[in-house]
Amino acid sequence: MRVTFDTNVLDLACRPDRFPKDARQPGLRKVFDALSSGAIEGFYSVTMLTIEGIMNNDRADVFSSTQLAMKPETTEILKASDLPEDVRAFVGNNDIESISMEFRVEQPSRQPLHPEVIARMKAAQELGLLVLKDVPRIGAFKFNDPENKFYLSTGEGEQRHNWIEKVLEVAAAIQARGLGFGQVKALGHALTSGDPAEAWFKALKGAKDVHEERAVQRAFSEWADGDAIAAHVAYGLDVFCSADVGKSNAKDSILDPTNRAWLSATYGVKFMTFEDLLDTLPSAVD
Repeated sequence: MRVTFDTNVLDLACRPDRFPKDARQPGLRKVFDALSSGAIEGFYSVTMLTIEGIMNNDRADVFSSTQLAMKPETTEILKASDLPEDVRAFVGNNDIESISMEFRVEQPSRQPLHPEVIARMKAAQELGLLVLKDVPRIGAFKFNDPENKFYLSTGEGEQRHNWIEKVLEVAAAIQARGLGFGQVKALGHALTSGDPAEAWFKALKGAKDVHEERAVQRAFSEWADGDAIAAHVAYGLDVFCSADVGKSNAKDSILDPTNRAWLSATYGVKFMTFEDLLDTLPSAVD
């Protein structure tokens, strides 16, 4: 069984020793052992680090600080003899000058991850949990994985193409319902000064009172939830485990009962609470 753990249950599964007084302690240990033995394959969304890993009060400042930076240009002379045939056919038999430019999107206000977030990430990694890649967006913050040990692979060639198509499809459908990333973007537009040149993400820190500040914070959490669901669907995983599932009375949330029903009917998402997951564990890990 391949299970995506929402942020609100990840510690329960990966760090049961943090909850010595929890009446569910035997159950926490049971899930931990199931992950350790491979009876459950566990995953979590990278949004736990890229979005939720930012302290709640800092999220608007971090994303409003997003800016484009360009590294200095570099030039190189490429000899005609080293060029591919099709390039030589286009440029002739002369050496050419290659100019390289690298653009980077930076968030100077982003701080290092909180020690508790790092501890949660390390505990999950030690149990073999892999991370689900996020919905690809221009300028999105990401963690590099040069050794291919951090993320669950999206495959190569056609398989990777299909993953991208599916994750974008689900994310767009969520956004069309006014949920997920759509909420934080809409709120940013609502907070702009009316200047058409003002970027919506820079307006997020312009909340005028505590009500707007809380709305911004909720929108970021909704963005993280929406992208986590989209990635879960695109990877074709079996269960999305969350403490909110079946209990949330929140409105305008991708995890509220109406939208969970839509996700289940449209994309086959199977939701479970932590207790539901315990009930499905094979007897071999009792």
